[in-house]
Order: sequence, then C-alpha cells, then structure tokens
Amino acid sequence: MSRKKKFSGAQLKALRKEAGYTQGELALRIGISRETVSAIENEKPETMNNIGVEVISKWWSICRQKASQQTRESFFSTVMDYFGFNLS
Repeated sequence: MSRKKKFSGAQLKALRKEAGYTQGELALRIGISRETVSAIENEKPETMNNIGVEVISKWWSICRQKASQQTRESFFSTVMDYFGFNLS
C-alpha cells in the first residue's frame, strides 16, 4: 500500500505541547534527537518522507494520557485516514 497522506507536524506539535513535554523531553522518551522532533513539527520534507510508524506510535503512547478527549479523537481520525480506513 502506498501512503500519500502524511501526518501533520502541527498536529504532532500540538499533541506534544498539550502533554506538557519540551522537544528535548519527548525526543529522549522516543529515542530520537531533539532536532528530529523539530524537523517533524516543522514538516521538513526529508524528515516527513522518512518518518516511521514506530515514531508516531511512540509519540502517541507518550502523549496520549495527558491529551484531551478532542485531541485523542482528532489523532485517531488522522491515523485512520493515514492508513486508508473508512469509518462510515
């Protein structure tokens, strides 16, 4: 399956901020550099094209407990859209 949709760096940044983590704190927990977190949040093409599902999964796992219901629902919708699942 070819994925043309990408995760929104702005959405991931909002999730991180809502959870109360700095870029450095989140990077340490995920196991990537702070610069990579910044590149993802700023949607640098070379980083966004290579971002793995594992990074998104870890990002979500770390931040979801502190996220609002609205943020959790929005993120779930993004994931479903990314993988081409239709909830209708």
